Order: sequence, then structure tokens, then C-alpha cells
Amino acid sequence: MMKRAHTKGRSPASGQQQRGVATLIVVLVLFFVVSMVAAYTNRNLIFEQRTSSNQYRSTQAIEAAEAGLEWAIGALNIGRVDNSCAPSTSTSDLSLRQRLLSIDNTGRITPTVGPSGEQLSAVCVYTGSGWSCSCPTSGTASVTPPSGNGFFPAFRVRFQRIIGETSTSTVPRQPGVVKVQVVGCSRADASTGDQCLEFNAGQGAAGEGRVLVSAMLALSGTASSPPQAALVARDEVDIGGSTGIAAYNSLPGGSGITVQSGGDVDVPDEGKLVGQPGSPGGMQTVIRNDTALSGLTAFTGTNAISVQERMFAAVFNLRPDTFRDQPATLQLSCGTSPCTAADVRSAVASNPWRPIWLDGGLNVDSAGDIGTAALPVLLVVNGDVSFSVSTANILGLVYVRTPSSSSAWTTSGAGQIVGGTVADKEVRGSGTTTFVHDPAVIGLIRWNTGSFVRVPGSWKDFE
Repeated sequence: MMKRAHTKGRSPASGQQQRGVATLIVVLVLFFVVSMVAAYTNRNLIFEQRTSSNQYRSTQAIEAAEAGLEWAIGALNIGRVDNSCAPSTSTSDLSLRQRLLSIDNTGRITPTVGPSGEQLSAVCVYTGSGWSCSCPTSGTASVTPPSGNGFFPAFRVRFQRIIGETSTSTVPRQPGVVKVQVVGCSRADASTGDQCLEFNAGQGAAGEGRVLVSAMLALSGTASSPPQAALVARDEVDIGGSTGIAAYNSLPGGSGITVQSGGDVDVPDEGKLVGQPGSPGGMQTVIRNDTALSGLTAFTGTNAISVQERMFAAVFNLRPDTFRDQPATLQLSCGTSPCTAADVRSAVASNPWRPIWLDGGLNVDSAGDIGTAALPVLLVVNGDVSFSVSTANILGLVYVRTPSSSSAWTTSGAGQIVGGTVADKEVRGSGTTTFVHDPAVIGLIRWNTGSFVRVPGSWKDFE
């Protein structure tokens, strides 16, 4: 009987153990890969969160700066404000335009500096329930930032000269144009004061956004082509009575023209027409039947414009409705009766350098000046201008718009208009008004009165 040979081999348990080790290695490798993917994903999430947070804060800061830019433009076109930048009726307060800018009669705009040489600015911060602002006439504008981690955006506004222009230059590089700078912060923090609102090397609280933007502002809606004569009329000037009007254009810098008319000129006393010293007076100072005035015609069609509107546009480079609706214009309606001198004086006193649009005419019925040589007024009067007293002066530019139902501005009474006067139709009546052309007054009107607007394409967020 043969014996079966014994063969040595692996047991089933040993094979299963080896297969278990291989599975474990594969699982560990997969787990490592998954962990790496999770870590990478988590890193990306953190990066995206930080990027999103930075973008959020940056957008907040840009919006705050843009809000400050729009606020500055709006505030330049209103009347007097107090030291908190709130509207004021007190004549002891200045407008923001007067606080931060100085404009001469050549159009040079100079940012205002305080008594110690510091450049003046305005600052506003959101407190959580409203805005708190500071517009001082001296020193540094500052507000106390709120405490806590709430949403407290803030901005500071200042103005700068146009590059290349100096205080000693005799002619401004760009008349009527100024640069505005605004620094905006996503949150003003009480722990850092208002450091984020500093223009030079400012910094905000950790994790907050800060941005500096700028733009050019230009004066629009003013008398871009002011009169060169004491009295300008689109049609004839025919003053009845034995005395009549007086017209003077004898001040330095003037043209010497007393009356410029699109029709004939008939005044009782030619001796009251006085031009430049040493030149012939009387009718020699008059331009009559001027075709530049009498030749104005209406346009029809899509952009229809009447003759009177063309006359208005020749002085202001705007249609009457556009001029009336510009941000700075103050509209004054006195009902069925003409506005009184007191009505106009009150409006002018609270709104320096704003054009005044009068509906219903003007009756200067009390003594005293309307406007001053340093702060003249621009009046657009829809109706007659008459004087009930002889001791009253209007210093500025008066534009008389005769209603369509009338053919002429019917003058009456004595008084004096110093600066310039324009009538869009005939000038008749029996008034003994004195018209004086003052180049200095006209220059101030030309470069101060109107609305500041942003120059297209001038906005930038880099320096």
C-alpha cells in the first residue's frame, strides 16, 4: 500500500490576512487623497471668503466716497449751512461754496484755507440712525465715530487747484473748474478716531476698506455771455416822459456802450448816456438796430425754440426751462402780485450765489440794496420790473422776460441797476431808472452764480 505524500501549502486564513492588509493600504491612500482634496477645498473656501469680505468692504468704501462726491455737488448748489452742514437761514452762516471755495471775477477757484494755513474740508459719518457732519470755517473738520462694530461709513471732502495753476498766475488755467477729492471709509472706528479719513497716509480699522476718488467740477447755468452794455434790449427802447432813463458805461474795463438795441432807441435826455471818459457821450454810446438782436428767429420742428428763448440762450447758453430747473436756481413765486423788494432781499440773503427766478414781476417798493458789490445777485424776472422808491439799488444782472401777452417791459419809477440789464422784448414806459454797467459785478456773476456739475469723464480712483 502506497503512502500519500504530504504537501505543504498556505492556509486559507493567511490569504485572507494578506488581502485585508492590501485593502487597508488602499483605504488609507484614498483617505489621504480625500483629506488633501478637503484641505484644498477648505483653503479655497477661506480664500473666497476673504476675497468676498475684501470686495464687500471695498465696495462699501467706494460707495461712501461716491456718496460724498454727490453730497458735495449738492451742497455746493444750496444756500447757507451751519457748522453741522445743515441748511440755515442765519445770515451769519456761510454756504458750503463760500466756506470751502473762493472764486474771483476771472473764474479762478481757490480752495479756502483756515487762519493757521490749514485747508478746510467737510466730513460726514453715518451714526446708525442718521448722518453727522462737520463744515467748519476754521480748523479741521471732525466728527466722533460711533462705538461698536455696526455699519458706520464715512467720507471727507476737500478741493484742489487745477494742476499747473498757481496763486500768482494772472489767468486761470481752466476758469470755473475745480478738482474735488473725497476719501471714503467702509467704517469709521472710534478706536482709531478718523484716521481712515486722512488724505495723506490714512488708514482705517483692521479689515475695513478705504478709497480715494476725485473728479472735476465745472460751473454751469450761469451768464456765459453777459451783456456788454448797461441796457440790452432785443427790440426798440422808447422811454416817454420828460426825464427818461440814464445809462452809464464809464467804469474801467467797460465797453463804453450804454444801450444796445435790436430796434430804434428814443430817450428824452441824451446827456444821460455816458460812456468811457474822454469819449463822445449821448447817442454815440448807443448801438441801435443791431442785427445780432433783431435777426433772431424762431426754430420749428423737433427742437423748436421761440425768439424769446433764443434771446435767453444767447445770454445763458440754456433754454429758460433748463435754467429754471437747474439745481442751484431758487424759484420765487409771489402769487398774483409782483414780488416785493423784501421778498427778494430775504431770498438773496439766505441763498448767496444762487440764481433767483421770479414769477410775476418785481416791484422794488422799499429803500435799500438788493445784492452787494461783493455778493451781487442774478435775477430772472418774468414780468415787469418797477421802482416805487428812488433810494433802491439792485447790484447784479437783471434779465427781464416779458410775458407773451405783453409787447414790452413797461418801466416805471426811479431806481438803479448796477451790473447789467437785459430785456427780451421792447423797453417802454416812463421809468427814470439808472442803468450802470459794472464789469467787476458782471465778472463775479459770470463766475460765481450757477450750478456746479461733474465734468464727464473726470472721475478716477487713483492719483
